[in-house]
Amino acid sequence: MPTLRDREHSWNDYPVLPYVRLCYRFVSPPFFQGERRLLDYLFLYLEKGRYALTVEGVDYELNEGDFALIQPGLPFTTRGYGDCVVPNAHLDFFYNPAREQSFVTTPGQTNLEPYRQLLQPRLNDFPDVRIPVLLQAQPPRPFKDTLLRMMEHFKHNDIGSALKVQQHALELLGLLLGSGGTGGSGASFAFEGQQFVQKMNAFLSFSLSAPLSVEAMAKHAGYSESHFTTVFAQHFGTTPHQYLLQLRLQKAQELLGTTALKLTQIADYCGFASDAHLSKAFKRQLGVSPREFRASPPHRR
Repeated sequence: MPTLRDREHSWNDYPVLPYVRLCYRFVSPPFFQGERRLLDYLFLYLEKGRYALTVEGVDYELNEGDFALIQPGLPFTTRGYGDCVVPNAHLDFFYNPAREQSFVTTPGQTNLEPYRQLLQPRLNDFPDVRIPVLLQAQPPRPFKDTLLRMMEHFKHNDIGSALKVQQHALELLGLLLGSGGTGGSGASFAFEGQQFVQKMNAFLSFSLSAPLSVEAMAKHAGYSESHFTTVFAQHFGTTPHQYLLQLRLQKAQELLGTTALKLTQIADYCGFASDAHLSKAFKRQLGVSPREFRASPPHRR
């Protein structure tokens, strides 16, 4: 089967928003489940018994107290010896607008091509992330407690329980990236960077029309001004002021091209001190004046 992957993933391409599809305590006498591939993630904990996994042709044996993570798209089989008790969760870590159409695959279901649009990106396809099937959970208690709390809240249908389930799924992802056998600080840095980028983009877009200092940006991010400037440059590739100017000019272009607002109004909405200030910045960055931009055909903008 094709890999269904074209390139290494970027954290900025996939918003983190967990969705727990199934979370329960699997109890079974000795069993074997044939090969299948998952659209989502399967996180499991062996509470009792002995459990064997074969993932991509590699055999793994879980003893009581062990954890495993099976990532989307990988061929695997499972076998239980004795009476097995396996708390587990099937979940998405990344947002997909069609997530409610996704499902837990069954043994024999190995061709995921018809469901490509539902397939979650694998964590191991992100830079600096290497999470093994058999997790090195040290210490193991946070993994166990997070899964069991998530399982308990999953039993209920109220909004409070649903929020708790999502919270615990986020905690689980943090544990996987922070310990659990990943690439370590690089993966954690990338995940934290995604949160920083999303947080700042939302704040800057909301505050576009207001005077905004680096000090105010840093305060919102929870950093000192000097540290904020360094972190911002790492994740945005420019200074806070330059990035804010880019956002303001982008919004000005949108308003010029889609509304009949006067230039003074657009300048006010986009955080420029005056229409002259807007015109000067616009001309310097784009090579044309706002009026010339508005008069040009859409395909030439």
